[in-house]
Formats: sequence, structure tokens, C-alpha cells
Amino acid sequence: VHGSDFGMCDAIYSGRLPISDASVECLRHEATGDVVFDVARIMPAMGPMIDSAEAIVIVVGEEQHQQQPGECQAVDGERNNNNQQKDGWYGSSDLNASILHMIQKLGNSKDAPWLTKIVYIVSPTTLNNVDHKNATVDTSSSCQQQTNLTAVVDTFITSYLGGDGGDASSKHVNPLPPEFSFPMIRSLLVLSDVVEEQQMTKQGNTQVRILPQGTGGALPNLDLVFATYYSFQTHPSGGRYDQSQSIYYGDSEFRAHPFGTELENRVEGFFTRLGSMLELDKSSLASLQSYASDLSGWIGFVAALVIGPVQPHSFALKHGIDALTIEVHVPTTSVGASAIHPHYADLSRCIEHLLRSISNLHERLHHSVAQYTMPSPSKFVSHGEYIYPAILVSLPMVVRAASLALRDMTSFQFVFVGTVVGTVLLVSCVNAYTAFTTGRSFIGVMMMVVAWVVHRSIPQSRQEIETGVDFDTTNECRKSLRFVACLIGIYLHVPLLLANYSLGFPSAVFWTPLLAIFVLSDRLAAMCSKNIVLKTIMAIAKMLLLVAISPSTILPSNISPQYALILYTPLQLLLTALWLV
Repeated sequence: VHGSDFGMCDAIYSGRLPISDASVECLRHEATGDVVFDVARIMPAMGPMIDSAEAIVIVVGEEQHQQQPGECQAVDGERNNNNQQKDGWYGSSDLNASILHMIQKLGNSKDAPWLTKIVYIVSPTTLNNVDHKNATVDTSSSCQQQTNLTAVVDTFITSYLGGDGGDASSKHVNPLPPEFSFPMIRSLLVLSDVVEEQQMTKQGNTQVRILPQGTGGALPNLDLVFATYYSFQTHPSGGRYDQSQSIYYGDSEFRAHPFGTELENRVEGFFTRLGSMLELDKSSLASLQSYASDLSGWIGFVAALVIGPVQPHSFALKHGIDALTIEVHVPTTSVGASAIHPHYADLSRCIEHLLRSISNLHERLHHSVAQYTMPSPSKFVSHGEYIYPAILVSLPMVVRAASLALRDMTSFQFVFVGTVVGTVLLVSCVNAYTAFTTGRSFIGVMMMVVAWVVHRSIPQSRQEIETGVDFDTTNECRKSLRFVACLIGIYLHVPLLLANYSLGFPSAVFWTPLLAIFVLSDRLAAMCSKNIVLKTIMAIAKMLLLVAISPSTILPSNISPQYALILYTPLQLLLTALWLV
């Protein structure tokens, strides 16, 4: 009975489509009490080309607003009406329907003789008591709770690894059966049909977002991103294919970041006004608009790496699996209550083409770029190109440290610097511990502790025995501490720039002027110390600036906590000590 397909496995075994039982097997897995998903395994007709079998995972689902416990969230109006006519998992969305047709084709050796890797299709579902052989379903629960795709990916990988994982291991995770978890996962794709944004795109164009961003600056192999993008540009051979029905040739919008058009409109609007002021000709104005479009896309890509949102595939990247998320926003149109939207049908065809590309690749011998930024899905900037601006931005700290060591410092104050740096290290560790255990940061208290240590550690000025000139120990302490602060700034930013350029570059731009450029000369510092008014104004300005750049004030709430605790807080405390000397 078609009306009983409450999940992907039910739809496969319902007999709606002639799917081969020999090649396709589906399992409903209760990973935890909260996360239940169906796993369809498609075995290649030819078998693996190498001794060690490789697998490709496709996670399919809808992203909706977070719902309250016990509540059922209805899908968008027009789709809800269609769902009353088209029942079950197959009819709940056009994406599910197109995926089921793709499963049918991949399971047929005549339609997919090229398949050489095992393919897993994962779809979140509810736990119904289903007997697939007798086609009986317990439908006592009519409300299907949509599971967050991030949780599905986390628990699936944890289940695949035998129940031992990272983020999902706070709860017990039931492992998958051994026959469903023997090949090595090489690639993972998340197909996300974001339902709540379809209300905003009812009269607009289809939007496709190819999102490779992971947490901590992790990115998949660049070839996977380009293979995904170029799969949308393919079309079947023959003259019957209507390109207007395709996603790529149907005037759709492609982006490599999760943000909408607001960022692009602001950047392009600024450059449009700039071009009008400069009275550029049409050719120059078009080039300026192209640059503005790439710049806004690059800013969006970098911002997604730094502040998120966290994409569902991020957990896979932590385990060394090349993964990305494809978000699809198709405007609801009246294509017929029982017909699949052409763009969803074309999406499954493009994913099939992508699977064919990946299936012919031996990932163990595959090498490509893994550090990059992308202005658009068709362009990238590699690590070898953007590392030079990072070096130039950090260079003032190197120059300042060298000038202090070779020219400006007369005597390095080992005791003072050791005391201050040791205090900064100690209070930073205490602050990190309290932040991880209680979720609260006491940066203000830490700054007062550092200020007290600085005040108590500055040695008294003394007179040189040979020359009889007063030796300014305060100034030497300031120079010694600035020298060490520049070195620490360099050594903290070098690994960050190599691992997460999107976070390291703006951090270096922010800290380099504070540590190495905005430095008063000895003459100006002496003049300010003698003038009470200037000294008071400088002290107030420093205190206000320290409060303004504190982590709780300036850092976004969703930025990496490791960055805030390991890099930002120690530099903030060092700057506090430096300005209070």
C-alpha cells in the first residue's frame, strides 16, 4: 500500500517503484532515543574495483525551524496541501520523490553499470513498528518530528564507527550492523531542502548553495566542490532535453556561502555608487560589478568559516571524510499536484552524475587543494596565493621585535617579563577552565589581576654608577614586554594562518597594529608622562579601548571558543599589561 511509506525504507519496500531487492537493502536504525534514520545501501553491480571497498554517503532531509517538544511542525502552505494528496515519505517532498527514483536507477545494473562504490542513502524518520515483509505499519503516531540534519550526520557516523564518536557520544549510540558498516566512507553529501525559506522564494529563482565550510577552518577536497558545481552544468545527450527545466540553465542562483542576497546587495550597491562618482564607462562598470560580486561572495565564504552557521557535514570533516552540504531553495509553483518539480528531478540527475564522477576515482591516491577560499562556486583562491597578504600583515610585528632587540632595548628585564608572562599564562588557563566548566568568562577579574602584578613587579629606577645618569627601568620594562608580546603574537598567528586563514587573517589585521604599530616614541611617552592632562586622557582612552576590545564585547557569540580562549584572551591580557606599564 503506497500510503504506508512513512519513511524511506517504507517507500522502497512499498512497491511504488520497481526497485531491485538484490542491489538495494534498507534498514531503519534507532541510533539514540531522539535520532532515528533509514539507511538504504546500494551495492554496485560490478563490485569494487579494488580490494578495499569505498563508500559514498548521501544524507537527504529538510531543514526547518526548531520545534518545541511535543509539537508537530507543519510544512509550508502549498506543500502541505499537496501532502494531503501525495501521502507518505515519497509525497512529503519532491526531493524525496526524486531521490527514490535515483535509488531505483542506481540499483539497476543496466541503468548504472558504471557504479563501482557502495552508496548509502540516509534519511531521518520516526520510529514506526514496520514489518516490511508483511507491509504492516503502526501508524499510531501521525506526527513526524523532523530530525536536525546535523544530528543525523553526527549519529550516523558515530553508529558507522561502532558507537564511539565525538560530539554525538554524550549519549549512547547504537552501532550499525557489521554488514552495513564495512566499507570505508570517502565522501559524504548532505542534500538539504530548507523549507522555511521557500516562502521568501515563491516568486524568485531557485537558489543552490554549495557549502564546503566546516568547523575550525576545515574544508573538503577542492575537487569535490568543483565536481559538484560542474555536475549542475551537465545535461543528457540527445535533443529532447529542455535546458530551461534544468537548475543551472534555468536562471538559478549559485553561491558558496549560506548568506542571502543582503550582503551582495550592500557590496554591489557601494561599488555601483563608486562607479557613478568616477563616471566609468560601461565596460569598466561591468568589470567593477564583477569584482564586487566576487568580493561579496568571498566575504560570505570567509564569514561562514569564522562565525558559521555550522553546516551538517562538519562532523564528517572532523573524521577526514570529504563532505559538503548542498542547500536547495526551489520556489513553489503550480507544476501539478502529482508531478515532481523539474528542478528537483534535475537535482537527482546532477547528483547521479556526481556519483559517477566520484565512483571512477580512487580516493586513496587522490590529491588536491584542501586550503582555499571561494568568491563563487566556480572560482577559488588557493593557500599559496593568499598566504602572502598574511605574511605582509604580520610583518610589522617581526620588524618591531627586531628593532627592539637590535636597537632600542638597553637591558632586557628578565624578572619583570617572566613574572608578567607567567601571570598571563596562569590566569588564561584559569579562565579557560572556568569557561569550559561553568560557561562563564571572568576576563575583567583577570585583567585586574594582571594590572596588580604589573604594578607590583616594576623595579625602582636606579642611577648608573659609571655615568651617574638615571636608568629608566619603567621604559625598559615596557620595551622588553613589547618585544615578548610581538613574539607571542607571531607564534600564535602563524599556525592559525596555516590552518584557518579565514580566522587568522582578520585576527592578524586586528592585533598587529595594537602590538607593533600604535607605539609612542620615547620622546612622546616622556612628554605625556610629565603632562597631567595628557596622562589622564591617555589612561582613560586606554581603559575604554581595553573594555571595547574585550572578548565578551567584540567577539561574536558563535566564534570558535578555542580562538577566544587560546589566542585572543592571552593577547588581550598582554596588551593590558603593556599599556599599564
